[in-house]
Amino acid sequence: MGLLLLAACPGFVMLVLLAVRWRLCRPGAAARCGAVVVLGMPVPHGEVGPELAARLQGGLRLLSSVAGGRGGTRSGGSTGGGAGQERADVPLVLTGGRGTRGRPPEAVAMQRWVRGVDPDVPVVLEDRATTTVENLLLSTDLLRRRGIPPPYAVVTSAYHAPRTSWRVRRHRLPLRVVGVRAPVDSAAGTYLRELLVVLKEARRAHAVVAALVVGVALLAGLAAR
Repeated sequence: MGLLLLAACPGFVMLVLLAVRWRLCRPGAAARCGAVVVLGMPVPHGEVGPELAARLQGGLRLLSSVAGGRGGTRSGGSTGGGAGQERADVPLVLTGGRGTRGRPPEAVAMQRWVRGVDPDVPVVLEDRATTTVENLLLSTDLLRRRGIPPPYAVVTSAYHAPRTSWRVRRHRLPLRVVGVRAPVDSAAGTYLRELLVVLKEARRAHAVVAALVVGVALLAGLAAR
């Protein structure tokens, strides 16, 4: 019984990830934030792919919602000096480095894409991060140094949102994660990869749970004799 329960643990973790994903993808998952951060990802040939474009579109929608709630406008100008100032107070932070062999960093490619959609969006670049944790830490530090008060919203793909949220909690960052649905090559493979990464990164916690499960099963077996 202990082995059966142990084998069921990954399935339980997957259910938790899916539940968190659903919660983070709900409308209004982040509101009244000081900035909107969009996590980058590899940009082959320096061009934004479909998944990253979906993240950027989600970031622009959230920025319009947050700025609009504070008196700003949607893209394409403002209705007055006060409204324009409010919109400028909520920047869109594009984070991602890894520019190699003449290719621009992810943040630069993301900025080009955003400028093609809305030239008036207030953009802040963070082009040094090479991992998700660095994305979160460097973006938060950049916004704090600019005097922009937290909390901040961070936009990523829906499947990536639960792991991002876990890292936000782990580092105690003033970020609210928002997941957006994005096209992926294989949904099953993508979620399986996320599960394996979570199991690997939290291996100590899972080892403790496994020991408790097996220990309780052994005690139950001895008590039943």
